Amino acid sequence: MNLIIDKLKEYPAAVISALVFIGCVAVVFMRGDLVPELSVQETELIARIQTIKDNVIDSRNLEQDVESLQGYVAVIDERLFDRNERSINTNFFYSFENKIDIIIADVSQLTVEDPALIKDGPNELSLYSGIVYEIRARGTFQEILGFMDKIHKMDSLMRIANFELYAGTTTQEAAPDTLMAKLQVVVLAEKD
Repeated sequence: MNLIIDKLKEYPAAVISALVFIGCVAVVFMRGDLVPELSVQETELIARIQTIKDNVIDSRNLEQDVESLQGYVAVIDERLFDRNERSINTNFFYSFENKIDIIIADVSQLTVEDPALIKDGPNELSLYSGIVYEIRARGTFQEILGFMDKIHKMDSLMRIANFELYAGTTTQEAAPDTLMAKLQVVVLAEKD
């Protein structure tokens, strides 16, 4: 035993190195299962830090972007129809008689909404609603197309969802090339 102690005293650096090595092996053996878990946590933290850095970059000029978007929303709100103002809304469509040479026979606000715009529909409206109008008009083919073009180009947000075209009734005042049109127009309106 003295021989071993003498040898250890001769090589103190080797003894200290051996003890450090044994200590490291013991630590790795006892804590080795934490390495993968800590690696995952490190990866998650790095990802969060990167997200925070990206958010800082993206948040520049955010107030100006919000003001700009609020301006767009205000422009849209100005162009909306009010569901409760039926007479104003129907007069809007009748006013086309003065603008183009077409006769509006009937305008009616339908109680059903466009299936594409209702909840779970393909074009669901979350902030607004749609009003469906059925318009019956009489005129030549060119006049009806002009009417449809005017509707398409209006400031109000509307589209023609469906239309039917058929030969007009033969009355004494109607020209022989007169056609009847039945249009379903969907207009963007305030949310109910």
